Amino acid sequence: MGFTKFLVLLLAIIALFSMRVGASGFEISGVGTKAMGMGGAFRAIADDWTAAYYNPAGYAKIYDTQVGSSNGFLQYRYDLDPNYLWGGQYESGIYNDQTNYNNHEILSNPSGGIVTRLPIFGEISTGLSAYQLFDQNNTWNLYNIPLAYNDQLTLPDDQYSVNLDVVAFQLTAAKEFMNDKLSLGIGFQLLRADLIYTNIYFRDNLFYDANTFNPIAVRPFDKITQWNKNDGNGYGFGLNLGMMYDVTEKLRIGLNARVPFNITLEGRSALEFYMPEVNFLDSASIDDPNRPGTAGNLFVAGNKIVDSADFELELKLPTSFAFGLAYKVHDKFLVSFDAEYTMWSKYDGLNFRYSNHSGLTGAADTIALANDYLTADVSNPVDWKDAGKFSLGFMYDYNQYFTFIGGGSVDQSPARSNSLMTPQFIDTGDKNRISGGLIWHYRQYDFGFVTSYTSYPDLTSTDLVDVNSDGLFDNMNGFYGAESYETVFSFIYRF
Repeated sequence: MGFTKFLVLLLAIIALFSMRVGASGFEISGVGTKAMGMGGAFRAIADDWTAAYYNPAGYAKIYDTQVGSSNGFLQYRYDLDPNYLWGGQYESGIYNDQTNYNNHEILSNPSGGIVTRLPIFGEISTGLSAYQLFDQNNTWNLYNIPLAYNDQLTLPDDQYSVNLDVVAFQLTAAKEFMNDKLSLGIGFQLLRADLIYTNIYFRDNLFYDANTFNPIAVRPFDKITQWNKNDGNGYGFGLNLGMMYDVTEKLRIGLNARVPFNITLEGRSALEFYMPEVNFLDSASIDDPNRPGTAGNLFVAGNKIVDSADFELELKLPTSFAFGLAYKVHDKFLVSFDAEYTMWSKYDGLNFRYSNHSGLTGAADTIALANDYLTADVSNPVDWKDAGKFSLGFMYDYNQYFTFIGGGSVDQSPARSNSLMTPQFIDTGDKNRISGGLIWHYRQYDFGFVTSYTSYPDLTSTDLVDVNSDGLFDNMNGFYGAESYETVFSFIYRF
């Protein structure tokens, strides 16, 4: 038995520190098979180590020591048929009028924790856990430089992508009061955020003049293609607060509040500018496009200009509040309900601030007009609204070996306007999720298996929108479709 305990603890530690790719949207759908199988309606139950995520007060109801781990395997199935036209009239190089798919891959979301009771202030349940709070992972190839613009340059395949992970390392404490009818819990979180983000920006050519007959003004030379890749990370803090109250022997309520504080991310950015190749110029000026070494020539010579810089970004994560009910119909059957409200209006997008540029040479470096253009900050703003989520679940103890679980949820979209959709963050509308599975009890072990399906409504975005009036479109219009699948495995060892 000593070796078994060592093996279980080793597996939990591996799960604890192997957090990598995320699972289920910007705010993940949850952790653990029991909670996931019940559609997330777990805040008034929270009777295993995953209470660290759903309701820390649940730790006070755990009277043994347990080590647990879960791993979710998820696949996003997105499709996009763009209708991205400059001025609503002519092609931009986006793969319009064809169905494009995101890079299909199976993503992994491991988590783990340990719970025990300590003889402090009478008796307190404590634990350590690690899990993801937020995640988004998505990559697209949607654009090719038009031959008339430049037939010599090509872009990387990860043109539109995001890999955003926010992991919580949480220390939890909980205690019972009022003859064990009331439980209170608190989790202190160290948050680690990692971000890899790529995007294409179509910026106005400095030497474009729509009011004069200037060859540079002829489409498609009026726009500069800019590709950015930002890779960075940062640390922050958060709180996870919980309360449970046994109204009767059969009815329990649970309350939960998660408060992640803003995280400042820092890292390195690659900025690449793909210039048009214009071979039929007949005008000259101080910045003569025909003369190498001038700013004018820089923007029409057909070269790729490469810059790199440090970046800083403030990630504004939303606070959420949740309420749960659990009712024990009889000894074998329990039903539960959860309602969650997430303040997504706090999140304002990804706004990169650059510094310490390096790599620019010649006119790109020495001429202020060109340098200011090439080193400008870029923003990816959103205008999201607060959103609600409702979950309903059941748990049925078939016998001493098997427990069956099932449930579903409805998750309101924070993106109320269909004109603000981007390939990196797909949220086409209110999502419906159905899930089910079982838990096998063997001696001190619980082994869980759950699978789920999430359906999204189809969405047609008709307009290109500049949210912050900086001259850049902040969305990609077209027809969007989405669905996702997730399978979760878990184990718990009690001793």
